[in-house]
Order: sequence, then C-alpha cells, then structure tokens
Amino acid sequence: MPSRQASISPERRDSGSAPTSPSKDGLAKVELSDLDASPPQHPIEQDLMQLARLGELRAIQKLFDSGRYTAKSTDEQGITALHWAAINGHHALCHFLIQSGADVNARGGDAHATPVLWASKRFNLQVVSLLLANGADPLLRDDQGYNLLHSATLDGNVYQLILLLHQPDIPVDVPDSQGHTSLMWAAYKGFPACIDILLRSGADVHAVDDMGFTALHWALVKGSYMCIQKLVEYGSDRFVRSKPPEGETEGDTPAMTAAKMKSERQWHKALVDSGFDEAGNPLSFPIPMVKDRRWFFNRFFFFWPFVLGGIQLHMLAYLSIWVSVPGVLILGFGLQHFVQKSLRWAPSDMNHMHRTPFLAGIFAGTLFWVGVRYVFRVLPTTLYTNFFLNVLFASCYGLTTYFYFMTMTADPGFIPKGSSRGQTKKTIDDLVEHNAFNETHFCTTCMIRKPLRSKHCKRCGRCVAREDHHCPWVDNCVAVNNHKHFLLYVMFMIVGLGFLVQLTLAYLEVLPEPTEPICTVLKGPFCAMFSKDPLTIITNAWGVLQLTWTFMLIFVHLVQVGKNMTTFESMRTMDQVGPLMSAITTGSMTLDGAQVGESGAGPDASGHGHGHKHKHKKQEGCLTKWSKILGIDTFFAIAFQGYKGHKEKKHQHTPKQNPFTRGILRNCQDFWMDGPVFGRKESNKALLGGQVVDYANMYDVPRGGMQYRGGYEAVAPAEEEV
Repeated sequence: MPSRQASISPERRDSGSAPTSPSKDGLAKVELSDLDASPPQHPIEQDLMQLARLGELRAIQKLFDSGRYTAKSTDEQGITALHWAAINGHHALCHFLIQSGADVNARGGDAHATPVLWASKRFNLQVVSLLLANGADPLLRDDQGYNLLHSATLDGNVYQLILLLHQPDIPVDVPDSQGHTSLMWAAYKGFPACIDILLRSGADVHAVDDMGFTALHWALVKGSYMCIQKLVEYGSDRFVRSKPPEGETEGDTPAMTAAKMKSERQWHKALVDSGFDEAGNPLSFPIPMVKDRRWFFNRFFFFWPFVLGGIQLHMLAYLSIWVSVPGVLILGFGLQHFVQKSLRWAPSDMNHMHRTPFLAGIFAGTLFWVGVRYVFRVLPTTLYTNFFLNVLFASCYGLTTYFYFMTMTADPGFIPKGSSRGQTKKTIDDLVEHNAFNETHFCTTCMIRKPLRSKHCKRCGRCVAREDHHCPWVDNCVAVNNHKHFLLYVMFMIVGLGFLVQLTLAYLEVLPEPTEPICTVLKGPFCAMFSKDPLTIITNAWGVLQLTWTFMLIFVHLVQVGKNMTTFESMRTMDQVGPLMSAITTGSMTLDGAQVGESGAGPDASGHGHGHKHKHKKQEGCLTKWSKILGIDTFFAIAFQGYKGHKEKKHQHTPKQNPFTRGILRNCQDFWMDGPVFGRKESNKALLGGQVVDYANMYDVPRGGMQYRGGYEAVAPAEEEV
C-alpha cells in the first residue's frame, strides 16, 4: 500500500495545498515569498509585472501606450501580466489586459500554469469566471497533469467547484495524468462536501485509476467516514478489486484496503449506516410486506411513544414506587435501545433518533393519554358539577390538537428550487459578478440563491424562508408559514392544562375514599387522594411536567415577536438570547440542535475557504447517545464549560441592529394579523410593516423602519457598481 500512495505523491498534499505546493514547483513565487527580498530590476513605474501585481491599471496603460510593453509581454519564466493580475484578484485589470490582446491560455512559471490556474489558487471566482468567459481553456494542465477542475478539488473549495461544474465544456470525470478523477481526489483528501457536489453532478463512482483503485479505495486510505458513507450510499462497488500488485494474483477490495490502512471502524460504520452488514451484504428488512421504509419508520417512531408511554404510566400508577421507578427506567431504556437498533434498516438520513419524529410522538402520545383519561374518567364525573370548566378545557384541548396538527403538517415556507441547470448557472453567474457567490447568498445543497432571513434546514433537507428553528416536538420547521399556529398551540396547551388541574381536583373530591391506600411512601391526605385514581394523577402530572420548558418557550417567542426577530437570528447574529434560553426555546435536546456548540451556517462555515470542517468526531457510546436525547450534554456543557464563543463575544462590538423591526406595536400587528387563524396561508408570504412581502424572493432589506446597518448582506442590483 505505501507504494500505491507514493505514486500519488502524497507528500505534496500533506501541506494542505493543491497542485501548486511551493516545495514542488514554480508557483512558489505565487506566494511572493522571495519577490520582495531582492530589489526590482527596474523602477516600479516601468516594471510591468510589479504594476500588474499591484493592480495599477493606469500605469500599465501608459506603458502600453509608450510601446515598451504589450499585453503579451512575458518575463524570463514566461509569466505574463495577466498571471499576476489574475492571482491577485484585479478584475478590472484582467478585463483590460484581455481587451488589449493578452493570451488567456499563456503558460508561465515552473509549473507552466495558465492565468486561470493562478486565479483558482486564491479562489478569485470573479477572475476565474471572466477568464473562462473569454476563452480560457479549463482542461489545460500544469506540469504535473492537473487541470482547473483537479485544482479546485484539491483545494476543497465547494463554490469554485460548483462554478466549474456548471460550465458547458468541463467533463466531471476527466482524469489527471495518472488516471485519478476529481472524485478520487476529493475522497483521498477527505472533502465530503466536494464528493456530494461531484456525485450530484454525475461523477462516476465506478471509475478506476491506473492502479484499478476506485474513489472508495482512496476514501478508505485516509479513513474519512463521511466520504466513505457518501460513496457507499451512491452505489460504489463494495467488492471491486484493484489491479494486482507485481507478484500477486489479486488486487485489494475496499475491505482489504480498510484493513491495511486501519480504517475498518469507519468502513463498518459507513456500511451499517447505509443498510449493509459489516461484510458489505445488504440487510434484508425483517418485515417483508413493508415496501416504503421511510414511510414505515416515520410512522413507527411517531406512534411508538404512544405504546411506551402508556406502559410506563400504568407501571408508575399501579406498582410500588420501589418497583415502578427502576422498572420504568429499565423498561424504557431497554425497549428504546432495542427499537433504536432497528434504525440500521432505516434510510441513511434517518439513522439517528433525533432525525425521526420520536419527540413529536412523545407530545402527541401525552395528548392522547390525557384525552383518554379525561373522556373516560374525569368527564363523566364532572360534566354536570363543572359544566363550564369542562367546556373550557374541551375547547383548549381541541384547539391545541388542531394547531399542533397544523404546525406539524404545514409547509414552513420552502424556497423553490431552480427549474433547470441553465437557470442555476445564471444565478451563479449573477452572484459571481457581484462578488457574492458564497455561503451567505448561495446554498450548495439546494443550488439556489438564498434570500435574506433564510436558512438551510438539515432535517428538512431544504432552505426555508425566515426560518426560526426546526422544532423536534412538531418535527417541522417553525417558520414564516406556521409560526402563529405554533404559538397558538403552545398557548392553548398551557391554558388547557390549568383547567385540567382544576377538573382533576374536582373529580378526585367526588370519588370515595379507598379502602386500602396504595401509596407506600407518603402518608396522609395526599396518599388517600393518589390512591383514588393513580393513573389519572400520574398522566396529568406528566402533562404538567412538560410546562417546565413551555413557559420559557412562550415567553421568549413573544419577546421575539415584539422585536420581529427569529430564534436563529437571536442566537447567531443579534446576541440577545443566552445559550440556555436558546436550548429551551428551540426545544432541541442536543448541542448541535440548540446551536450552542460549533455549528456552521453552511458548507464553508469553517472559515478556511474549503467545503469542509476540521472536526473529527469520536464514536459515540450508549450513554453519550442517551445524554443527547435527554439533554444532559446541553446542561453540563452550559453549567460547567460554558459554550464556545462566549469569550469571543466579550470583545465583540455592539450587537447589530435588526433592520426588519417596525416597532413593537407594528411587529405584533404584523404577526397576529398575518393570514387566517384557521386554515393554511400562502407559502412564504407575510406582513412586514403592514405590507405583504415574499420572503422567498427577499434579497434586500425593504425600505422603512430602522436604517440598514449591515445586519445582512444583500446582492446589489445589476445597475449598481459593486
């Protein structure tokens, strides 16, 4: 195996750079490391290369007018002024040099690279697009056999890769001099975001290099779980053999490569998460009549808490506390662990509990059991004695159920995707022209231009207009289209539980005293009352227990309504809500879901210009998984470690102003008067300052209200100079 790696010269890649590592080729001068060490041969006003490096267009124009230089002039290494202007991002100078007759495909430096290859090293997308539009050949290679697509892949820049893959003359599977495709390089370098883009652009997972290695083999060399998992999910051959080394009769399968490269753990996990056993064989679903696994798991994990909750409530009600409490814990953890194992047959994007509607099922199950106890026990006893109170509770219960269902099933405001590849390319070109092709304005998953106040939801898999957060208790995004229904269901739940407590007390007073109290811990009146109907008391107590986070949620959301601010904006930009408040407000039971840990806003969130994050997760044990489900990790992280970024916020400037607020009164009017209370509203439309706006197409801050002070970046109109 080491000989195979040596053939790809991995020592060149270890520096983290792409084909132009300073230790290997002439593009070391690209970094200008030794250019300033020696004085220039000519005064700077007469040095074309220095002027091109600095972007001095007028000075260069004077040199051209004098006849001393032309746009095709080169130095002793063949480097042109266009090379220097391209790598330094001087867009206007590049345009001038091209109009003056510069050769866009001139090779220069020790690497014999073209200007577009130089521009790609600094991710100057405007210049790259300009050169390609003016005839630059993206398939020309440097001295080591890498073209523009290989270079972008080796650097791991997702946005540059997307720009190139939307050009009409760049094949996605073009090999380098050793037969390695861009997909193989992305797999070897460990860039899962690049792999995803390449695969969605039609890259061939079965392509082999000169040694017979596929992209899956190269992913196993470095052991990146995300890369391995994506390749397996897209149908890479799990048993293909490479070409046999000299002296051997058979090559290596991916399993053999994983064993040699010590990446068996990642290999086995990727197989299991993709629906295969550790040997790579497909797992047959144990229920043969199920055809749609996604449909089955969605419904199973939604209704499972109904059954589990009912069993546990009965155990707490009718067994001794010394038996019921440990029994409930053992039964709950045992059955849940057994059910969790069934996720190995689930689709790859549902192989964790927090990706299923389990928490939504918990609330729905609570609503169900509260309703059952009320209808069959409380209502018959208190119907005539507390008629008005029963009407109030029944109304609140019905409205809670209705608004909960509406919140759970509503379209939160998904932003429409592009209808054609040509439309996507036009969007990319427009963003590049205005220097706005980045994670703020473009979603690499949906391939759309992102409006203001939008966010890509990983759970939904789409971009949502004016997203607040993805609430696991309703398994839907709380956003522009269902936020009012969300708050209404929470309000009626709080009020309804208050009525239920009063009805329960009245119901218990009517019941006769028990002959043998079953309470073994507490004595006195409470024990006698509990013994009258323990199941009703336990069920109602479980419902009331959920108010511990509901009161905090309703308070924070009403404050944010008055400010016309979403939870996401509060946490990520406005810095108004603390981490604990954010965790409770979003209803998330994980650090990632509450966004109090390291969580990027997009594929480029690492800040390194690559489409990946420098973060390696350790394998999670049973206790770790359950601590996330129960929220224990969030509590300990906040209570004992704080949250990452807290120290940095001490040194930040004043929080950015909210450009969308129109005053508390107007904000509240916009929220509560927006759309019908019953029924569904038009997708993505909402009131802002009394006017209807479409958040799916909002790319600039509307006029009125507070001045725009940079809270959001907006793409300038075409006629404005950027």
